[in-house]
Amino acid sequence: MKKTEQIIGFIILCLIMGCEKKTVWSLQNEQKETIIVDGMITNEKKVHQIKLTFPVQQLNDIPQPVSGAVVLISDKDSVYTLTENPVQKGIYETSSYFIGKVGNYYNLYINYNNEKIITARSILLREQTFNPIKYEQVNNTDLYQITWIADDYNAENYAMYEVLLDWSMVPGYETLNPDSCKARLLYYTLPTIDVSQVFAPDKQKIYFPKGTLVNEKRYTITREHAEFVRALLAETNWQGGLFDSAHSGLPGNIEGEASGFFAACGVSTLSLIIN
Repeated sequence: MKKTEQIIGFIILCLIMGCEKKTVWSLQNEQKETIIVDGMITNEKKVHQIKLTFPVQQLNDIPQPVSGAVVLISDKDSVYTLTENPVQKGIYETSSYFIGKVGNYYNLYINYNNEKIITARSILLREQTFNPIKYEQVNNTDLYQITWIADDYNAENYAMYEVLLDWSMVPGYETLNPDSCKARLLYYTLPTIDVSQVFAPDKQKIYFPKGTLVNEKRYTITREHAEFVRALLAETNWQGGLFDSAHSGLPGNIEGEASGFFAACGVSTLSLIIN
């Protein structure tokens, strides 16, 4: 009986194997040639930039610049034509005399090869005063670290903080590569508190010596800009923690075959030296 069962099992196995058929699936990957827009104007008198790139296919790919586009910025009074940087393709710049006015709406217009028309609109909000960073000395060392930049949450006032640290001129560090003695930190005050934010992965600690020069800027951002930043952080910095969020599209203010954000921000600044 046992031998008969083995024979029957062998026959069934042969029948199953005989039914196998190799199938080649024709997968269609029709990704539109969208354009990524990254730009900001402020109430600072300087060169302002709009960066245009194509999306990458792999995680570590270098974005290819969108060159040869017509880029304009307008408000209720004037139209400004941006010039593509001759060295850094895909970066379009205003003149060094451009300065945004608080309360004005600014319109971005992009024409790429007469095939893609991209637009965006943002209001430039007034700058606000803010408190400087807080820092403390690291135990048993001559180094310091930042303990506070700003509050994570504010129901009405949203902001981006840019902190530039430079200790390249501190005695004992002058002979080092200047780039190794500098750091740039970005911090945000947003209208919501997310679980993935609270339980986000640990950030790299930045340690710096006494005498470090600190330049800090506060950018006043709109709620629309804050929602874009929150979604972007959920897709990047907050991933890998205890509560990852589901991937989704970013809620930008760009119209057309493009994504990203065009921002207009009032900026306030302050400087201090670690002592």
